[in-house]
Amino acid sequence: MRRLRIGDRMMRVRDEGEGSKSPLVCVHGAGSSSVIFMDLVRRLSPRRRVVAPDLPGHGQSDRWHPPAEVTIEHYRDAVGTVCAELGIAKAVLLGHSLGGLVALAAAAAWPERVAGLILVNTAARIDVSPTVLDWLRTDFPRFGKRFSKLAWSPTTPLDVIERWGAVALTADQEVTEADFLAASRFDGAALCPAVKAPTLVLAGADDLLTPPEAGKALDRAITGARTIVVPEAGHMLAQERPETFYAELEAFLVTATT
Repeated sequence: MRRLRIGDRMMRVRDEGEGSKSPLVCVHGAGSSSVIFMDLVRRLSPRRRVVAPDLPGHGQSDRWHPPAEVTIEHYRDAVGTVCAELGIAKAVLLGHSLGGLVALAAAAAWPERVAGLILVNTAARIDVSPTVLDWLRTDFPRFGKRFSKLAWSPTTPLDVIERWGAVALTADQEVTEADFLAASRFDGAALCPAVKAPTLVLAGADDLLTPPEAGKALDRAITGARTIVVPEAGHMLAQERPETFYAELEAFLVTATT
């Protein structure tokens, strides 16, 4: 864990492991932080460098923009700046949910800097329900409990939901609402043809927020992309079905990236 100073702002970054292969840079979802990747860092860092920043305004990172002005492109640029500050010339990008939009935008903007792309529980466009936005605006204290009913597969054990639900949404109301609004305004469909990196799309069969059809659409839009739909997994696939998630992730890293 390290704190990275960028100008007058601080970014909290998990940065562990080393090796000659392209580092894996992980981008978390809306209202979350790099804590969601703590198991991933622990598992993969013995064999590859893994970097997971808290996006601006999340976790222990300073805000870069007023929440009302936040866009996916702002987060894309923050991730790019972190990589530049850490001397990472080329990376494999992994993005979950909103983080998938950020990773997609980065892969399209800087194809020469992206060795591979892993999109988890995401879509080229995430249609945020007006009901979800209303929960955020009018009843934030109960948002986490309401959101969890959409986020998890009905087959996921309660102890998994309780463990990860406590860290899945940790940002304040302003930042969380800004994230969902930024996601709802972003349309990455036109960016997909610009992605040149090998791409793996992982979708949960029971995901109500980014249904598996959205992953299959990414598969069709990105040349050479491969989509895997994981049974009995919702929007938190990596936490719900870790055995499948890590098997597919590591197979992709071995065969599709350097």
